[in-house]
Amino acid sequence: MKATKVMLAAIASFITTWSSVSLIGYALSDMPLRECFINNGTIMFMLLFGWIPAFIVACDLDTKLKKY
Repeated sequence: MKATKVMLAAIASFITTWSSVSLIGYALSDMPLRECFINNGTIMFMLLFGWIPAFIVACDLDTKLKKY
């Protein structure tokens, strides 16, 4: 059950980061929001840096949860 919670937290963190990056791109450009989510720049940024917050959240949650 611990691994499931860590995985769900990492996925939620990744999606939140992707949404935040897309919203920043939407605010700074004249593209529609839907296009900002699938823009090549957003996808490349997420491949390079987007996994870092998800990794940090997963590691922190892994150490905080008690082992069964």
